[in-house]
Amino acid sequence: MNTRATLKALAVSLTLLTCGAGALAAETLGQGIKRRAPQGITTKLYACVDKADASGGATAIAACLTAEKTAQDNRLDSTYKALLGKLNGVAKDALVNSEQAWQDFHEKTGAFETTVYGKEAADDLQRLENTVFRLSERANALEKYLAITKAQ
Repeated sequence: MNTRATLKALAVSLTLLTCGAGALAAETLGQGIKRRAPQGITTKLYACVDKADASGGATAIAACLTAEKTAQDNRLDSTYKALLGKLNGVAKDALVNSEQAWQDFHEKTGAFETTVYGKEAADDLQRLENTVFRLSERANALEKYLAITKAQ
């Protein structure tokens, strides 16, 4: 490749990189959360966070995440109860044991995150987001098991 072609390719690459960086910079807080989020997180969260971010309040963002935490916790509880109602014997006992182990994992992960993240408002928000995501991921897993029991 000659020098002129190399410079042209470099210019095109820099242009693409700059455009890509600009697109990322334009991402809203809700879009950033959606990009990281597991399946099952409500669209209500993203709209709430964007509205709260526009008004500039970490407290408002925390309220959005807390509402989503409640929604995911309720989703997890109802899915667990539905699955529990479909199982018998060894499978039912195994689900109960699995859920107890998951709750222990969830609590210990939260305690660990308290030691890893700082004490700033942004750290609190990150821990809360992590909690919401863990609840959603567990509800997703139980929903998959429930789908299997319905298919049988």
